[in-house]
Amino acid sequence: MSQNKGLSLIKDILIFAVGSIGSKLILFLLVPLYTNYMTTDEYGTADLVFTVSQLLVPFVSVVIFDAVVRFGLMKTQKPQNVLLAAFVVITVGALVTVALTPLLRFYSAVSEWKWYFCVYTILNMILPVEMNYLKVKNRNSLYAAGGILQTLLLAVLNIILLTQFNLGVKGYLVSYIVAGAITVAIVFFVGGIGKALRNARFDKKLLLEMMAFSAPLILNNISWWAIHSSNKLMIELMLSASALGIYTVATKIPSLINVFISIFSQAWGISSIKEAEDGGDKSFYSEVMTVYSTLAFSAATVLILIIKPFMSLYVGEDFQSAWQYVPFLLVSAVFNAISSFYGSIYSAIKKTKNNMMTTLVAAVVNIIFNLVFIRLCGVWGAVIGTVAAYIVIALARIIDIQRFVKIHINWFAFGLNCVIILLQALCVSFGFYPYIVSAVSVAVIFATNSKIWITLFNKVLRGGKKLLSKGNN
Repeated sequence: MSQNKGLSLIKDILIFAVGSIGSKLILFLLVPLYTNYMTTDEYGTADLVFTVSQLLVPFVSVVIFDAVVRFGLMKTQKPQNVLLAAFVVITVGALVTVALTPLLRFYSAVSEWKWYFCVYTILNMILPVEMNYLKVKNRNSLYAAGGILQTLLLAVLNIILLTQFNLGVKGYLVSYIVAGAITVAIVFFVGGIGKALRNARFDKKLLLEMMAFSAPLILNNISWWAIHSSNKLMIELMLSASALGIYTVATKIPSLINVFISIFSQAWGISSIKEAEDGGDKSFYSEVMTVYSTLAFSAATVLILIIKPFMSLYVGEDFQSAWQYVPFLLVSAVFNAISSFYGSIYSAIKKTKNNMMTTLVAAVVNIIFNLVFIRLCGVWGAVIGTVAAYIVIALARIIDIQRFVKIHINWFAFGLNCVIILLQALCVSFGFYPYIVSAVSVAVIFATNSKIWITLFNKVLRGGKKLLSKGNN
């Protein structure tokens, strides 16, 4: 990995880390509020509204926000023209969303909240386009600030509406909508979105190229929805909203790993596109993959070690049983991290169909496992399906990507990491000497990957010194 490329990636990671860690930490700290001021039924219902919204967004937006980054960073395109094309798509998508919303009256679990759903869905088309444009313009600091602002607003509104007014589901949904709307407005003006649109020229050919790029991602995103969220819908239909509330809380802990996935993916998505535009350095991809997977495995083993005592303090009494599902959900988060790494490379080399197909295979696996095991094992069935799906997509992408980019993997170390984390999760969830097994697992993971840790520490140290020296100059 060349020093300049490594420094650029580290710099972007640090900027996105400020925004992501700040915002995700606030969200993480809100879970005790939800679990003490909402019942398991209320929490499950509120989460279900967002789950259904996430299913609709890829269809009505054509996932055009992903095309904003890919085409906006192309040397042959003007970013403002890319932005205008994206806004044309989401304007049509917003109108379609309004037209479809009345149909939700046929789904009794969320029918009461259908117009909240509508506004939330529209905001979740607009904001990603705006935020991705900030990435294109290299305004990563503003991007990070926008994320923190939205989350702070959400926290304040949640505290007021849940603790002071006891609004339950309504307070939860209103908090997300108002925080999102204010953030959209601020980013629009401060980020120069309006000015860019005024200076843009509509390019029909560009619009069609962007849609050709993003259209295959509809199925890809729906497949991701199936992996991430279809089990929530099935839990509500096959079990209850209360069971969904328990499962939703369990999924919040792996969000700690997803924080780092998000931070890295945002920076890596930019670096991988730039690398592809410059011809592609295969050793760069390989070295980043090695470090990235090591960080994910290491973080998961440490979190599994502390999960049971932590959950006893973290959530309300009605949600205590959620802890037992977390170790395996942390395993799924690790494989999600790996698959996300390869997903960014697919985007960089414009192989979105391959991205789509690997995700689709994993989605089918997840749905089949959910249909079979949720009825047999309850919430455990959803956990089994999630883990299986993420393992499938990670391995499928590792194998498939080799046809386009040769990425070296130390299969012995990778396989050992996989076996250790699966055994640790099994022993902790079912109470087989959990602390002894976890301590050994952590020690083996860190020992196996000691060279990588030393190399990473030295590179970060050198990179930090160079960034500081540039700043002083």
